[in-house]
Amino acid sequence: MAAGAAAMTTVLLAGPAAAMSGGQPVPAPDPAPWVATLALTGDGSLLQRAGCGAALIAPDRVVTAAHCVDQVDPSSQEVHVGARVLSTDPGETRRIAGVSVRPGYRIIPSPANPDDPNDSTAADDLALVLLDRPVTDIAPLPVADRRPNPGTQVSLFAHGTTGHAGADFRDDVLHRGDLTTLPAGDCTARTPGPVDTASVWCAQDTAGTGVTGCFQDSGSPLVAWTGDGARLVGLFSFGGETAGKTCGTPSAQYAADTTGLRRWLFAPRPSLEPYPASAPGVSGSATVGGTLHCTPPEWSRSRGGRPESIGYGWATVTWAGPFELPTPIEGAGTDTLALGADLAGEQVACVVTARNPAGAVTALSAPVPVAS
Repeated sequence: MAAGAAAMTTVLLAGPAAAMSGGQPVPAPDPAPWVATLALTGDGSLLQRAGCGAALIAPDRVVTAAHCVDQVDPSSQEVHVGARVLSTDPGETRRIAGVSVRPGYRIIPSPANPDDPNDSTAADDLALVLLDRPVTDIAPLPVADRRPNPGTQVSLFAHGTTGHAGADFRDDVLHRGDLTTLPAGDCTARTPGPVDTASVWCAQDTAGTGVTGCFQDSGSPLVAWTGDGARLVGLFSFGGETAGKTCGTPSAQYAADTTGLRRWLFAPRPSLEPYPASAPGVSGSATVGGTLHCTPPEWSRSRGGRPESIGYGWATVTWAGPFELPTPIEGAGTDTLALGADLAGEQVACVVTARNPAGAVTALSAPVPVAS
């Protein structure tokens, strides 16, 4: 599926690495001012920091795909609303005040290839992201009351490519791609993995223009058109990769259904996953033969609920540009790490994963150099 499935790889990078194929650029702000973008915090270009898409549905919240924020540290992310051209127009920037994952969210492995996350589908793939300050000068996107009937035209708005696919072809400009919704039976027939049709519907480009969603389009809004304008009907969840198809290859595109969920989407005080108020701490002897100890972070009382469970892991850390990339250390699943000779010269970090009914968050400590 279109997800960075392993928690360790999503500590700092929500979602994967390519973008929409096909579609038409939307350089003017009027058609879709409510499009939002999740991004890593930092000073670099938004084009380099941007991850999943989202949609502003109320002044204080956006909705995105759950797999974009599951086990991701919300304190390391920000939200950009109305960013039309990523490199030059960051839109309205807000920090994340809390995250609530839709109850029932789960990744569904493919029976044919259960170990490959790219073959997985998802159910209830939705998450609310609360903003630290409301966005008052952009009208939110209304949410439709019912899912679109088969044969309905819907439009996917995402920052993607035109006629290309892959991580090296990401486009600056917001794009719109038009699709036609399919019957539920077609949705289940066009991917070998199970499709939870209670929470997922699908659509496909029937005009032959090559519109597909790809990585980093996850969470981007799909809208249906009424006499009063656009209505949110879903968020991009997964596509042809579950059937072994690359971006740009004709295939069904699957949306997490946002209709019929107004009570959850607009709850005045939604339950929130744990929110790290600080990074985990590491103490001990950072020398081969020594032992490191991990201290969990403090948890924000105002931005998240209390953890019901806490798990530990360790990772080696490398850098890709300004970003840290953690690689799990096999067998390191407690709050202590004995440093063997294989870790000499490595940078290691403690990884803490906290869970409650509203979701899971993973926090990474500052890396520690291991001396010989």
